[in-house]
Parts: sequence; structure tokens; C-alpha cells
Amino acid sequence: MNRMTIVHKLGEYFQKKGKYMSIDEYNRETDVPMRAQIVKRVFNSWSRMMTYVKSYYPNIGVVVKAPAPKKVVKSTKKVKKDVE
Repeated sequence: MNRMTIVHKLGEYFQKKGKYMSIDEYNRETDVPMRAQIVKRVFNSWSRMMTYVKSYYPNIGVVVKAPAPKKVVKSTKKVKKDVE
């Protein structure tokens, strides 16, 4: 497995969970896409992998507020019709 494959698999997994996970949180989960030992073997540390994941998936866990609906203002001006 190469680095980018791992980054994308874990990025999608963290998006599904809604947050970035520490290695302890990750090891407690039962539905992980790969073992943490494989990640550490490829990246040499969990924190180095997290740097990659955060750069490719920066919005995990960010709550985006929906924009407020715009108010419709009705014009009270009367339009004059040109009579020729």
C-alpha cells in the first residue's frame, strides 16, 4: 500500500466519523479500514500521517452553517407607464 492510498482511505474514514482520531481512539474502533500498525510502518508515525490527511481533507469535523435566507423586499414604488 502506498501513502496516498492510505491517506485517502483514512481521510474518507475520518469524514464518515466526523473527526480526526488519535491512535488510541482509532485502535478502539471496530470498523477501521486498516490496522494502525500498517499506517505507522508506512509513515513512521501516526502524527506524520495526520499531517497528510489534514492537508488533503481539511474540513473534517467542521460544522458549516447554512446561509441565512435572504429577505425579499417588495418595492412600493408604482411604475409609470409611458403613454405615447
